Amino acid sequence: MTSSSNKISRFDRMQLNKPFDLTYHSEQPILSGQFHSHPFYEIFYFHEGRCTYLIGDSIFALKPGDLLLMNGLVLHCPNVEPGSRYVRSILHFDPSWICKGLSDTAKSIMLDPFETLRNHRINLVGTDRDEFEGILADINRLSVSTAGFRQERMTLRIQEMLYMIADWCRAAVQDQDSISEKERHVQHVVSFIEGNYMNDLTLERIARDMHITKHYLSTLFKEVTGTTVFTYLYHRRINQAKIMLRLNPQLSITDISQASGFKHLAHFSRLFKATVGMTPEYYRKSGDELPLT
Repeated sequence: MTSSSNKISRFDRMQLNKPFDLTYHSEQPILSGQFHSHPFYEIFYFHEGRCTYLIGDSIFALKPGDLLLMNGLVLHCPNVEPGSRYVRSILHFDPSWICKGLSDTAKSIMLDPFETLRNHRINLVGTDRDEFEGILADINRLSVSTAGFRQERMTLRIQEMLYMIADWCRAAVQDQDSISEKERHVQHVVSFIEGNYMNDLTLERIARDMHITKHYLSTLFKEVTGTTVFTYLYHRRINQAKIMLRLNPQLSITDISQASGFKHLAHFSRLFKATVGMTPEYYRKSGDELPLT
């Protein structure tokens, strides 16, 4: 287990080498606009602060009590308002481990919110919030316990948490009315990029399709997400290339470069190494030794 003093950004470069990992009630400062993904599921709980969270093609203006469910392979990043606190608890877990030995029905119930909804927000209030925060505190307490069966007890707590989430997700729907006009515009931009990242995109084309000026597009996107349109676009393309390198061994590096939206192999290779820290060839050769961060 990690303590709340550890940087959660360490997951950008590390494999999840335990069945689950909890960062509890952390206030560790982060750099906004830092995109990441990982090959495990994430439960993110927002305690306090002001933050906009970008997950895939969805943007969430977080409120205390917000619970985010993430299918980790989707690119995501927080944008914390300058000067604001950012208090969160984050649980990463291996879905194959959490369901080990359980029936197919139980597996379906616990993992459906992540696999069907993929990335979803629930705002917890009242007794639901109290119960969820209580389970989080229990898992954290057990993580430093010396009890002989602490691992088994933590596993049961996490499974109970997943059953609770499954209950809430049956009726949970995102409250789109709460999103601001600015966030709605950026949501449309991200959705447009999600559907067109493999094509030749320019700021002019994106602005034209959004029916806004280039200057307004650039300013608005930076304000809401903490990063630029093209930083997001390049991260989306690199993330797609990483997935294809891992899942499509029959494709050449050139094919993957083009399918991810890069016109020139040299540009792709240079940007991939700058972003990931290694060449596409080495990343592919490393196989399961490296996470899809």
